[in-house]
Amino acid sequence: MLLDFRLDVTRPERREVLVALELDLAATPAPAPLELFLPTWTPGSYLIREFARHLGRVRAVDAADGSALACRKTSKNRFEVAPGRTTRRVRLEYRVHAHELTVRTADVTAEHAFWNHACLLLWPVGKPDCRARIRVVHRHDWRVACSLPREAAADGEAGQADTATTTLLAADLDAAMDAPCLVGSFERRDWQVDGVPHGIVLDGLAGVAAPPHLCDDLTRLAVAARAVFGGPLPYSRYLFLCLFTAEGHGGLEHADSTTLLASRTAFASAKGYREFLGLAAHELFHAWNGKRMRPVDFWRYDYEAENHTSLLWLVEGWTAYYDDLLCRRAGLLRREDYLAIVARNIDALWAAPGRRELSLSESSFDAWIRLYRPDANTRNSSQNYYANGALAALCLDLFLRQRSAGEVGLDDVVRRLYAITHQRGRGYTRQDVDAAVQGVGGPAAVQRLAELVDGPLEPDFGAVLAIAGIRLRLEPSDRPHFGVAFAAGGTLVASVERGSPADEAGVAPGDEILAVQGLRVDAARWAEVWQAAARPDAILDVLVSRRGVITQLVARPRTGRGTTSLQIDAEATSAQVRLRDAWLGPEDGTAQRAAAPS
Repeated sequence: MLLDFRLDVTRPERREVLVALELDLAATPAPAPLELFLPTWTPGSYLIREFARHLGRVRAVDAADGSALACRKTSKNRFEVAPGRTTRRVRLEYRVHAHELTVRTADVTAEHAFWNHACLLLWPVGKPDCRARIRVVHRHDWRVACSLPREAAADGEAGQADTATTTLLAADLDAAMDAPCLVGSFERRDWQVDGVPHGIVLDGLAGVAAPPHLCDDLTRLAVAARAVFGGPLPYSRYLFLCLFTAEGHGGLEHADSTTLLASRTAFASAKGYREFLGLAAHELFHAWNGKRMRPVDFWRYDYEAENHTSLLWLVEGWTAYYDDLLCRRAGLLRREDYLAIVARNIDALWAAPGRRELSLSESSFDAWIRLYRPDANTRNSSQNYYANGALAALCLDLFLRQRSAGEVGLDDVVRRLYAITHQRGRGYTRQDVDAAVQGVGGPAAVQRLAELVDGPLEPDFGAVLAIAGIRLRLEPSDRPHFGVAFAAGGTLVASVERGSPADEAGVAPGDEILAVQGLRVDAARWAEVWQAAARPDAILDVLVSRRGVITQLVARPRTGRGTTSLQIDAEATSAQVRLRDAWLGPEDGTAQRAAAPS
C-alpha cells in the first residue's frame, strides 16, 4: 500500500500544517474499517509527547466522488474510517497546530516550517511496511531540507504560481519517522567525507555568520567517529539541520540526519562554538550508537507506548562520553578545555545524591517517568544517565587501558559490540555488552562495568585519572553551603539536596525564603545577603513562607565541597604519558588547531 501525503505550509500565519492523506483500498477486503494512528513519541526523546493533542478534526471522504465517510476517534491517538461498499480510495484531511520550536516537535512561522513526521503523519495500524509519498507544498521561494530521497524536482501546484511542491519518498514507517523536515530560505553548505555527501542547513542565524571552517571541523568529527567503529561511514548521505533561536540548546539523532537547536550567538565566541561542535559530535556519533547499534528493546519501535530499556547509560551515556572526546581527538578541543569539562561533570555527580538511590541501569529504565519528567525530588531519587553515564564510560575506558598497558580501550568494546550485533542485523542485550567487554578486558572488566552501572555510582576519580597521569585537585571552598535550588526569578525553593543543611533545617520544595538572619532576600539580593549573613557551622535563622504561613527555621550551613580541577601531572611516568597520549591524543601544538570562531 502506498500512502500519499500532502503537507501544505503555504499559510504560515496560521501556525499550522494542512495534511491530506490518500490511500488505495483496492487490495483490501471491502468494506473493512480502516484504523490509523499518530505516534505518541519520537525515538531519542523518551517521553510520551501526545502529539495528537495538536490535531484538528479528522475528516474522511471517498476520493472518487467526495462523499463523506464515517470517521471516529477510537483512542487518544487512533482514528477509524468506515469505507463505503464501493469505496476504493480514501482521503483524510486534518490540520496540525505547529508552533513549538524544539528538535522533536513542529513549528510553522513566516520564516520557516519545521517538523518531525511523528507530529503529522497518520499511519495505518499494523502496516509499518507501507511506502509513503510525501508532497510538501510550500512558497516558491522556500527550499526543503530532509534526508529522505526525492521523487522529482520541485514544481508548482496547479493554478498556484507562487507555490512549489517537493516530493519526498519514505520506504516505510521507520524511514518516515526518522527524517525531520525543514522548509524555508535557509543557508546551506554541502561537502563530502570519504566520498559521502554531507550537508548542513543553517536556519535562523539572522545575519550572524557561521565560521568558514565549519564544514572542515564537522569533517574532522566524522572521521574521528568513524575511527571508533572502524569501516566506512554507515550512511549514504548525512544532513545537519540547525535551528538557531534566541535561546535553547539540544539535539535529536536520526539515522541519516540530526536536528540541532542552538543560540544564534553560538558562533560568536570560542566557548559557544565549542559547545556547538560538542552537540554536533554527540548527534553524529548516534548515527552509529543509537540508530544502528541499539538495544534489542529499540530494534522495532512501538510508536504508541513507552519502549523501556535499562541500557540508556550506553546509548546516551557512552555517546556523551565520546562527544567531547571526539572534539579533542579531532583537534577541536584543547586538553585543558576537555579536562575542565570532565571536572565540571564530576562536580555535578557529587552534587546529586540520587546516584546512591537508583543505579544507571535503573535510571535508564525509568527515563520515561523521571529524567524527562523532573520534579523537586528528581536529583535525590535518580541520576542523569547522560553525564554520569559518560563518567562511567571514562572509568571503564581507563580501566581497560591500564590493564592492557594502553593497548586497548573502550573503542575496542564499541567496535566489537557493533560487529556482533548491528552488523549481524540485530539489537543488543546486556549479555551482548558484557560479552564485548569481556572479549576486550576479560572477566575483571565485566565486573568493573557492573560496579559502575548496576549499583551506587561512587568512583574514586583521583585514582581513575591518575592512570593517565592526571591529577585531581579539590579546590577548597570557604563559602557556606545550604543545598537549595530556586525556581527562576525568585527565592521559591524548587529542590532541596538530601542531607544538606537546608534539608536538615526542614526547608521543603515550595517554600519561599523571605529572610536570612533577619535580612530580607529576593532573587537579586539572595547571593549577597547569604554571603554576608551565613557562616559555616554557625546557627542561622531562616524565615520562609510555606503555603501562606510564615515559619521560622534554624539552619547550620556547612562548608561547601569545593570545586574539582584536573591538571596534567608533570611527574607522570613514561607509561602514564603513553597511555594519556593514546587516550587524549598528542600534546597541544603538535597536531591540529583548537576550535575558535573566525
